[in-house]
Amino acid sequence: MKCKGCGYSLWNVPGRTCPECGRGFVPSEFEFRANAVEFCCPGCMQQYYGSDQHGLLVPRAFACVRCHAPCDMDSMILRAAPGVPDDAVELHRVAWVDPLKGGVVRRFFATVRDGMARPTQIGDALRGDVVVRKATWYAVSVLSVVAVPSVLGFVLITLVAPMMSSVSTRSGGAALRTALWESVGGVCAVLASWYILGLVGLAFLAWVTSLTLRMCGERVPWKVVWCSFSYALGPMVILAVPCLGIYCGWLPASIWWVVAACIILARAASVTGWKVIVSVLAPLFLIGALVTALFAFVVLPPISAAMTAGAQAGSANATTFGPPAPGDEDAESDAEMGLDESVPADAIEPGQVDITDPNQEDAP
Repeated sequence: MKCKGCGYSLWNVPGRTCPECGRGFVPSEFEFRANAVEFCCPGCMQQYYGSDQHGLLVPRAFACVRCHAPCDMDSMILRAAPGVPDDAVELHRVAWVDPLKGGVVRRFFATVRDGMARPTQIGDALRGDVVVRKATWYAVSVLSVVAVPSVLGFVLITLVAPMMSSVSTRSGGAALRTALWESVGGVCAVLASWYILGLVGLAFLAWVTSLTLRMCGERVPWKVVWCSFSYALGPMVILAVPCLGIYCGWLPASIWWVVAACIILARAASVTGWKVIVSVLAPLFLIGALVTALFAFVVLPPISAAMTAGAQAGSANATTFGPPAPGDEDAESDAEMGLDESVPADAIEPGQVDITDPNQEDAP
């Protein structure tokens, strides 16, 4: 338990003010884990343990069983229970599931902030509060925010040209209606790709990470890994920046997410850092190798074959319909002008003007 003003430890402090900064405090303004704190009687130091959902005493006021003096929880001396580390005493909650943080939008951005700047708090909160359903809804919310620029861009690309043509042409209305249906279908495809590929990929990564941790001798449930990866998605909100995030922000956002996921998982599962790093990076390298192999052996060969066939067809057309020979250019130009040098001069009928003779006078 630390002072909310200066961070000074308040264990074994009999007064109700911080010895460092003088700020007042009472135990009821803190939240602890159940049975993690000893509430001691000021007279005889008899220990009592908080058992409610906030780790506080029930009831708050009572008579001490040893000295029979009246005890009030806010006047008692607090200290960590034996064997409980100081950093595992306070009860932390993920902002997404804490109704005291405000509405949905406010809790969402608070969780994004914690995932980007304070992943250790999320890891501490996941030690005793792992709810897969709530973490999944948070992941869906992040993917929704990231998919908004993609959806808007697709709609603009498919509808701007038909809307402009509908104003200038009569058939533009039919083209606009067709483009509208295509836009609706494209939006559904974009959202499906974001949700399905994102959630399936994240679930597969969590499963492989849990399996790798077991190989390292750590039995971490899949749901803990899934919640850690889901609540670490805060840096991915960078991708929602129009015309910037999807092109320039995906690499730093991905690296940021990996670091946050490792920190959260290490705190939530109480696992050594190097084991978490190996377990998270191993499936990432595996997925990268699979994608590279798929592109190299499945996607790239048809594209290369099509490009080669197109180049061969272009060279064949250039050979068949090549430029005319040097001697054929004059004949072609003469033919276009209607001149035929092969006709002899005596073949011209009397009275006919020889247009090939520049000295010939015009006939009367």
